[in-house]
Amino acid sequence: MAESTSASDLLPDVRLSDVLQQRHGGLGSKTLVARLAVAVTVSWLIAGAVSQSPLGIFAPVTTLLVVQGSPWSTLGLSLQRILGTGVGVLAASIWVNLVGLSWWSFFLAVLAALLVARLVPWSIAGQMQIPVAVVFVLALGAGSMRDDVWRVLDVVIGGATGLIAVYVYPPRPRPHEFEGALERYRDAILDVLERVGAESGSQPEMLPDGVNHAYVDQSRALRQVAEVARQALTKLAESAQWNPRGRWVQRRLQDDARRLRRMGGMAVQVRGVAGAANLLFDRDDASRLPVAVLREVIDRLLSLAGEALGQRGEPVASSGIASAPAPNGDRSRAAILSDDLARFIRDAADELPAAGRGVGHSLESVSLLGRLDHIRQQMMVFATWADTDTETDTDVENEED
Repeated sequence: MAESTSASDLLPDVRLSDVLQQRHGGLGSKTLVARLAVAVTVSWLIAGAVSQSPLGIFAPVTTLLVVQGSPWSTLGLSLQRILGTGVGVLAASIWVNLVGLSWWSFFLAVLAALLVARLVPWSIAGQMQIPVAVVFVLALGAGSMRDDVWRVLDVVIGGATGLIAVYVYPPRPRPHEFEGALERYRDAILDVLERVGAESGSQPEMLPDGVNHAYVDQSRALRQVAEVARQALTKLAESAQWNPRGRWVQRRLQDDARRLRRMGGMAVQVRGVAGAANLLFDRDDASRLPVAVLREVIDRLLSLAGEALGQRGEPVASSGIASAPAPNGDRSRAAILSDDLARFIRDAADELPAAGRGVGHSLESVSLLGRLDHIRQQMMVFATWADTDTETDTDVENEED
Protein backbone atom coordinates (compact mmCIF):
# COMPACT_ATOMS: atom_id res chain seq x y z
CA MET A 1 0.00 0.00 0.00
CA ALA A 2 1.27 3.45 -0.90
CA GLU A 3 2.67 5.59 1.86
CA SER A 4 0.94 8.79 2.84
CA THR A 5 2.90 11.92 1.95
CA SER A 6 0.54 14.51 3.41
CA ALA A 7 -1.52 15.01 6.54
CA SER A 8 -3.80 17.66 5.04
CA ASP A 9 -6.82 15.43 5.60
CA LEU A 10 -6.38 15.95 9.35
CA LEU A 11 -6.92 19.69 8.89
CA PRO A 12 -10.44 21.12 8.57
CA ASP A 13 -11.74 22.39 5.25
CA VAL A 14 -12.13 26.14 5.11
CA ARG A 15 -14.64 26.45 2.28
CA LEU A 16 -17.81 28.50 2.63
CA SER A 17 -19.91 25.34 2.72
CA ASP A 18 -17.87 24.14 5.70
CA VAL A 19 -18.14 27.35 7.68
CA LEU A 20 -21.86 26.61 8.00
CA GLN A 21 -20.93 23.50 9.99
CA GLN A 22 -19.47 25.56 12.82
CA ARG A 23 -20.76 24.78 16.32
CA HIS A 24 -20.91 26.93 19.41
CA GLY A 25 -17.69 26.44 21.35
CA GLY A 26 -18.75 27.82 24.71
CA LEU A 27 -17.73 30.99 26.50
CA GLY A 28 -14.02 30.19 26.64
CA SER A 29 -11.64 32.64 28.24
CA LYS A 30 -12.40 35.64 30.45
CA THR A 31 -11.21 37.88 27.63
CA LEU A 32 -13.84 36.40 25.33
CA VAL A 33 -16.51 36.92 28.00
CA ALA A 34 -15.54 40.60 28.31
CA ARG A 35 -15.51 41.01 24.51
CA LEU A 36 -18.93 39.36 24.33
CA ALA A 37 -20.42 41.64 27.01
CA VAL A 38 -19.19 44.75 25.18
CA ALA A 39 -20.42 43.47 21.80
CA VAL A 40 -23.91 42.64 23.13
CA THR A 41 -24.21 46.08 24.73
CA VAL A 42 -23.11 47.82 21.52
CA SER A 43 -25.53 45.70 19.50
CA TRP A 44 -28.39 46.68 21.80
CA LEU A 45 -27.50 50.37 21.49
CA ILE A 46 -27.29 50.20 17.68
CA ALA A 47 -30.60 48.37 17.41
CA GLY A 48 -32.23 50.89 19.71
CA ALA A 49 -30.97 53.72 17.53
CA VAL A 50 -31.85 52.40 14.07
CA SER A 51 -34.33 49.55 14.42
CA GLN A 52 -38.03 50.13 13.86
CA SER A 53 -39.04 46.78 15.29
CA PRO A 54 -41.51 46.91 18.19
CA LEU A 55 -39.45 44.22 19.95
CA GLY A 56 -35.79 45.02 19.46
CA ILE A 57 -34.22 42.05 21.22
CA PHE A 58 -33.18 40.12 18.12
CA ALA A 59 -29.98 42.13 17.61
CA PRO A 60 -28.38 41.70 21.08
CA VAL A 61 -29.59 38.09 21.31
CA THR A 62 -27.96 37.32 17.95
CA THR A 63 -24.68 38.91 19.03
CA LEU A 64 -24.82 36.91 22.25
CA LEU A 65 -25.16 33.67 20.30
CA VAL A 66 -22.61 34.21 17.51
CA VAL A 67 -19.48 35.74 19.06
CA GLN A 68 -16.79 33.07 19.34
CA GLY A 69 -13.08 32.86 19.99
CA SER A 70 -12.09 33.07 16.31
CA PRO A 71 -13.23 35.04 13.25
CA TRP A 72 -13.94 31.83 11.30
CA SER A 73 -16.28 30.28 13.86
CA THR A 74 -18.00 33.64 14.47
CA LEU A 75 -18.61 33.98 10.72
CA GLY A 76 -20.09 30.48 10.59
CA LEU A 77 -22.49 31.04 13.47
CA SER A 78 -23.45 34.49 12.16
CA LEU A 79 -24.33 33.13 8.72
CA GLN A 80 -26.33 30.27 10.24
CA ARG A 81 -28.19 32.64 12.54
CA ILE A 82 -28.92 35.24 9.86
CA LEU A 83 -29.96 32.79 7.15
CA GLY A 84 -31.92 30.53 9.49
CA THR A 85 -33.74 33.41 11.15
CA GLY A 86 -34.42 35.12 7.85
CA VAL A 87 -35.98 32.02 6.33
CA GLY A 88 -37.96 31.19 9.47
CA VAL A 89 -39.28 34.69 10.17
CA LEU A 90 -40.34 35.47 6.61
CA ALA A 91 -41.98 32.05 6.05
CA ALA A 92 -43.83 32.18 9.37
CA SER A 93 -44.95 35.75 8.78
CA ILE A 94 -46.46 34.90 5.40
CA TRP A 95 -48.11 31.77 6.82
CA VAL A 96 -49.69 33.37 9.87
CA ASN A 97 -50.97 36.34 7.86
CA LEU A 98 -52.55 33.98 5.31
CA VAL A 99 -54.24 31.41 7.55
CA GLY A 100 -54.23 33.02 10.98
CA LEU A 101 -53.01 31.48 14.23
CA SER A 102 -54.63 28.34 15.63
CA TRP A 103 -53.46 25.05 17.02
CA TRP A 104 -53.40 23.36 13.59
CA SER A 105 -51.63 26.26 11.82
CA PHE A 106 -49.05 26.38 14.65
CA PHE A 107 -48.50 22.60 14.36
CA LEU A 108 -48.17 22.62 10.57
CA ALA A 109 -45.77 25.59 10.64
CA VAL A 110 -43.47 23.98 13.22
CA LEU A 111 -43.60 20.62 11.42
CA ALA A 112 -42.71 22.21 8.09
CA ALA A 113 -39.88 24.20 9.71
CA LEU A 114 -38.39 21.06 11.26
CA LEU A 115 -38.61 19.13 7.98
CA VAL A 116 -36.87 21.93 6.11
CA ALA A 117 -34.24 22.32 8.85
CA ARG A 118 -33.22 18.66 8.74
CA LEU A 119 -32.46 19.01 5.02
CA VAL A 120 -30.12 21.97 5.48
CA PRO A 121 -26.43 20.92 5.61
CA TRP A 122 -25.62 23.03 8.68
CA SER A 123 -24.70 22.23 12.24
CA ILE A 124 -27.55 21.25 14.54
CA ALA A 125 -27.51 24.73 16.09
CA GLY A 126 -27.83 26.30 12.64
CA GLN A 127 -30.63 23.96 11.65
CA MET A 128 -32.60 24.81 14.78
CA GLN A 129 -32.50 28.53 13.93
CA ILE A 130 -35.29 27.97 11.39
CA PRO A 131 -37.89 26.37 13.72
CA VAL A 132 -36.87 28.65 16.59
CA ALA A 133 -37.52 31.70 14.40
CA VAL A 134 -40.88 30.25 13.34
CA VAL A 135 -41.91 29.67 16.94
CA PHE A 136 -40.87 33.22 17.86
CA VAL A 137 -43.05 34.73 15.16
CA LEU A 138 -46.03 32.51 15.93
CA ALA A 139 -45.74 33.06 19.68
CA LEU A 140 -45.58 36.82 19.24
CA GLY A 141 -48.66 36.70 17.02
CA ALA A 142 -49.45 37.99 13.58
CA GLY A 143 -47.82 41.26 12.68
CA SER A 144 -47.18 43.31 9.61
CA MET A 145 -44.62 42.25 7.04
CA ARG A 146 -42.78 45.45 7.87
CA ASP A 147 -42.35 44.37 11.49
CA ASP A 148 -41.14 40.93 10.44
CA VAL A 149 -38.63 42.37 7.97
CA TRP A 150 -37.23 44.49 10.77
CA ARG A 151 -36.87 41.40 12.92
CA VAL A 152 -34.66 39.91 10.22
CA LEU A 153 -32.73 43.16 9.91
CA ASP A 154 -32.19 43.16 13.67
CA VAL A 155 -30.61 39.73 13.32
CA VAL A 156 -28.36 41.10 10.59
CA ILE A 157 -27.39 44.00 12.87
CA GLY A 158 -26.58 41.58 15.69
CA GLY A 159 -24.57 39.26 13.45
CA ALA A 160 -22.62 42.12 11.87
CA THR A 161 -21.87 43.60 15.28
CA GLY A 162 -20.56 40.24 16.45
CA LEU A 163 -18.31 39.89 13.40
CA ILE A 164 -16.91 43.39 13.85
CA ALA A 165 -16.30 42.71 17.55
CA VAL A 166 -14.11 39.73 16.63
CA TYR A 167 -12.39 41.16 13.56
CA VAL A 168 -11.43 44.53 15.08
CA TYR A 169 -8.79 42.86 17.24
CA PRO A 170 -9.17 39.08 16.85
CA PRO A 171 -7.95 36.77 19.61
CA ARG A 172 -4.49 35.36 19.01
CA PRO A 173 -4.48 31.62 18.20
CA ARG A 174 -3.24 29.38 21.01
CA PRO A 175 -0.87 26.69 19.71
CA HIS A 176 -0.04 25.69 23.27
CA GLU A 177 -3.47 24.05 23.59
CA PHE A 178 -2.67 21.72 20.69
CA GLU A 179 0.85 21.16 21.99
CA GLY A 180 -0.59 20.17 25.35
CA ALA A 181 -3.02 17.74 23.73
CA LEU A 182 -0.22 16.23 21.62
CA GLU A 183 1.95 15.90 24.72
CA ARG A 184 -0.83 14.06 26.57
CA TYR A 185 -1.29 11.78 23.56
CA ARG A 186 2.39 10.88 23.51
CA ASP A 187 2.47 10.31 27.27
CA ALA A 188 -0.63 8.10 27.08
CA ILE A 189 1.00 5.99 24.35
CA LEU A 190 4.18 5.56 26.37
CA ASP A 191 2.20 4.81 29.55
CA VAL A 192 0.48 1.92 27.78
CA LEU A 193 3.79 0.61 26.48
CA GLU A 194 5.37 0.81 29.93
CA ARG A 195 2.41 -0.94 31.51
CA VAL A 196 2.61 -3.79 28.98
CA GLY A 197 6.17 -4.42 30.11
CA ALA A 198 5.39 -4.15 33.80
CA GLU A 199 2.27 -6.34 33.92
CA SER A 200 3.00 -9.03 31.34
CA GLY A 201 4.18 -12.17 33.09
CA SER A 202 3.59 -10.71 36.55
CA GLN A 203 0.08 -12.04 37.29
CA PRO A 204 -0.21 -14.17 40.46
CA GLU A 205 -2.05 -16.86 38.47
CA MET A 206 -2.85 -17.71 34.88
CA LEU A 207 -5.58 -15.65 33.23
CA PRO A 208 -8.56 -17.64 31.93
CA ASP A 209 -9.78 -17.23 28.37
CA GLY A 210 -11.79 -14.04 27.92
CA VAL A 211 -10.01 -12.20 30.74
CA ASN A 212 -7.58 -9.50 29.63
CA HIS A 213 -4.70 -7.70 31.22
CA ALA A 214 -5.67 -4.27 32.52
CA TYR A 215 -3.51 -2.57 29.90
CA VAL A 216 -5.84 -3.73 27.11
CA ASP A 217 -8.56 -1.30 28.22
CA GLN A 218 -5.95 1.42 28.65
CA SER A 219 -4.74 0.85 25.09
CA ARG A 220 -8.29 1.11 23.76
CA ALA A 221 -8.70 4.42 25.56
CA LEU A 222 -5.99 5.87 23.30
CA ARG A 223 -8.73 6.55 20.76
CA GLN A 224 -10.31 9.13 23.05
CA VAL A 225 -6.97 10.80 23.69
CA ALA A 226 -6.33 10.88 19.93
CA GLU A 227 -9.72 12.47 19.30
CA VAL A 228 -8.99 15.24 21.81
CA ALA A 229 -5.72 15.96 19.98
CA ARG A 230 -7.50 16.04 16.63
CA GLN A 231 -10.09 18.46 17.98
CA ALA A 232 -7.30 20.68 19.32
CA LEU A 233 -5.67 20.73 15.88
CA THR A 234 -9.00 21.60 14.26
CA LYS A 235 -9.57 24.41 16.75
CA LEU A 236 -6.06 25.76 16.12
CA ALA A 237 -6.54 25.72 12.34
CA GLU A 238 -9.92 27.45 12.55
CA SER A 239 -8.61 30.08 14.98
CA ALA A 240 -5.97 31.07 12.42
CA GLN A 241 -8.36 31.23 9.45
CA TRP A 242 -9.14 34.79 8.32
CA ASN A 243 -7.21 35.99 11.35
CA PRO A 244 -4.52 38.62 10.69
CA ARG A 245 -2.94 37.66 14.01
CA GLY A 246 -2.81 34.00 13.02
CA ARG A 247 -0.77 33.98 9.82
CA TRP A 248 2.28 32.60 11.62
CA VAL A 249 0.15 29.69 12.86
CA GLN A 250 -0.97 28.79 9.34
CA ARG A 251 2.66 28.21 8.36
CA ARG A 252 3.06 25.50 11.00
CA LEU A 253 -0.24 23.65 10.57
CA GLN A 254 1.07 21.08 8.08
CA ASP A 255 3.90 20.17 10.45
CA ASP A 256 1.46 19.92 13.34
CA ALA A 257 -0.80 17.63 11.31
CA ARG A 258 2.14 15.42 10.34
CA ARG A 259 3.25 15.11 13.95
CA LEU A 260 -0.26 14.07 14.94
CA ARG A 261 -0.41 11.54 12.11
CA ARG A 262 2.91 9.98 13.10
CA MET A 263 1.78 9.81 16.70
CA GLY A 264 -1.38 8.08 15.53
CA GLY A 265 0.68 5.49 13.66
CA MET A 266 2.62 4.73 16.82
CA ALA A 267 -0.63 4.41 18.78
CA VAL A 268 -1.86 1.80 16.30
CA GLN A 269 1.26 -0.30 16.83
CA VAL A 270 1.17 0.11 20.62
CA ARG A 271 -2.42 -1.11 20.65
CA GLY A 272 -1.28 -4.08 18.58
CA VAL A 273 1.54 -4.77 21.04
CA ALA A 274 -0.92 -4.68 23.94
CA GLY A 275 -3.22 -7.13 22.18
CA ALA A 276 -0.40 -9.51 21.26
CA ALA A 277 1.19 -9.44 24.73
CA ASN A 278 -2.22 -10.00 26.30
CA LEU A 279 -2.55 -13.31 24.42
CA LEU A 280 1.04 -14.44 24.95
CA PHE A 281 1.70 -13.88 28.65
CA ASP A 282 0.07 -15.25 31.79
CA ARG A 283 -1.69 -17.99 29.81
CA ASP A 284 -1.63 -21.76 30.20
CA ASP A 285 0.34 -22.02 26.96
CA ALA A 286 3.62 -20.39 27.98
CA SER A 287 5.07 -17.69 25.73
CA ARG A 288 8.22 -18.51 23.77
CA LEU A 289 9.36 -14.92 24.30
CA PRO A 290 10.92 -14.55 27.76
CA VAL A 291 9.36 -11.83 29.91
CA ALA A 292 12.80 -10.43 30.64
CA VAL A 293 13.42 -9.90 26.92
CA LEU A 294 10.05 -8.15 26.47
CA ARG A 295 10.79 -5.80 29.35
CA GLU A 296 14.28 -5.07 28.09
CA VAL A 297 12.95 -4.14 24.64
CA ILE A 298 10.25 -1.91 26.11
CA ASP A 299 12.68 -0.21 28.49
CA ARG A 300 14.95 0.56 25.56
CA LEU A 301 12.02 1.82 23.52
CA LEU A 302 11.04 4.18 26.32
CA SER A 303 14.60 5.50 26.46
CA LEU A 304 14.55 6.03 22.70
CA ALA A 305 11.20 7.80 22.97
CA GLY A 306 12.70 10.28 25.41
CA GLU A 307 15.30 11.23 22.78
CA ALA A 308 13.08 11.07 19.69
CA LEU A 309 9.75 12.38 21.01
CA GLY A 310 10.74 14.31 24.10
CA GLN A 311 10.60 13.27 27.74
CA ARG A 312 7.20 12.56 29.27
CA GLY A 313 5.74 15.64 30.90
CA GLU A 314 7.67 17.88 28.48
CA PRO A 315 6.62 19.27 25.06
CA VAL A 316 6.77 16.90 22.10
CA ALA A 317 10.06 17.25 20.26
CA SER A 318 10.13 19.43 17.17
CA SER A 319 11.27 18.28 13.76
CA GLY A 320 14.73 16.86 13.42
CA ILE A 321 16.03 17.80 16.87
CA ALA A 322 16.69 14.24 18.02
CA SER A 323 18.44 13.28 14.78
CA ALA A 324 20.76 16.27 14.63
CA PRO A 325 24.41 15.22 14.97
CA ALA A 326 26.42 16.33 17.96
CA PRO A 327 28.60 19.45 17.58
CA ASN A 328 31.69 17.27 17.10
CA GLY A 329 30.02 15.39 14.24
CA ASP A 330 29.14 12.25 16.21
CA ARG A 331 25.84 10.51 15.58
CA SER A 332 22.85 11.56 17.64
CA ARG A 333 22.00 9.66 20.81
CA ALA A 334 18.62 8.69 19.31
CA ALA A 335 20.33 7.04 16.32
CA ILE A 336 22.73 5.12 18.58
CA LEU A 337 19.91 3.90 20.83
CA SER A 338 17.85 2.90 17.81
CA ASP A 339 20.62 0.85 16.20
CA ASP A 340 21.44 -0.91 19.46
CA LEU A 341 17.78 -1.76 19.99
CA ALA A 342 17.41 -3.05 16.43
CA ARG A 343 20.30 -5.48 16.97
CA PHE A 344 18.87 -6.60 20.30
CA ILE A 345 15.46 -7.31 18.76
CA ARG A 346 16.96 -9.31 15.88
CA ASP A 347 19.13 -11.34 18.24
CA ALA A 348 16.11 -12.04 20.45
CA ALA A 349 14.11 -13.22 17.43
CA ASP A 350 16.97 -15.51 16.33
CA GLU A 351 17.02 -17.21 19.72
CA LEU A 352 13.29 -17.95 19.80
CA PRO A 353 13.06 -21.24 17.84
CA ALA A 354 13.64 -24.24 20.07
CA ALA A 355 16.14 -26.95 19.08
CA GLY A 356 14.76 -29.11 16.31
CA ARG A 357 11.64 -26.96 15.87
CA GLY A 358 10.89 -24.29 13.26
CA VAL A 359 10.08 -20.61 13.59
CA GLY A 360 6.38 -21.44 13.16
CA HIS A 361 6.20 -22.52 16.80
CA SER A 362 7.33 -19.02 17.81
CA LEU A 363 5.30 -17.06 15.26
CA GLU A 364 3.32 -15.02 17.82
CA SER A 365 6.47 -14.05 19.68
CA VAL A 366 8.26 -13.07 16.47
CA SER A 367 5.23 -11.00 15.48
CA LEU A 368 5.31 -9.17 18.81
CA LEU A 369 8.99 -8.38 18.37
CA GLY A 370 8.23 -7.15 14.86
CA ARG A 371 5.61 -4.72 16.15
CA LEU A 372 8.03 -3.41 18.74
CA ASP A 373 10.66 -2.93 16.03
CA HIS A 374 8.10 -1.08 13.92
CA ILE A 375 7.54 1.33 16.81
CA ARG A 376 11.31 1.87 16.98
CA GLN A 377 11.34 2.78 13.29
CA GLN A 378 8.37 5.11 13.68
CA MET A 379 10.10 6.95 16.49
CA MET A 380 13.14 7.51 14.31
CA VAL A 381 11.00 8.74 11.42
CA PHE A 382 9.44 11.21 13.85
CA ALA A 383 12.91 12.28 14.92
CA THR A 384 14.37 12.64 11.44
CA TRP A 385 11.30 14.34 10.02
CA ALA A 386 11.60 12.73 6.63
CA ASP A 387 9.70 14.04 3.62
CA THR A 388 7.41 10.99 3.58
CA ASP A 389 5.50 9.23 6.31
CA THR A 390 6.05 5.60 7.21
CA GLU A 391 2.49 5.21 8.47
CA THR A 392 0.30 3.62 5.85
CA ASP A 393 -3.24 4.65 5.09
CA THR A 394 -4.36 1.49 6.86
CA ASP A 395 -2.60 2.57 10.06
CA VAL A 396 -4.48 5.87 10.08
CA GLU A 397 -7.81 4.28 9.25
CA ASN A 398 -7.41 1.79 12.09
CA GLU A 399 -6.62 4.54 14.55
CA GLU A 400 -9.65 6.55 13.45
CA ASP A 401 -12.13 3.61 13.66
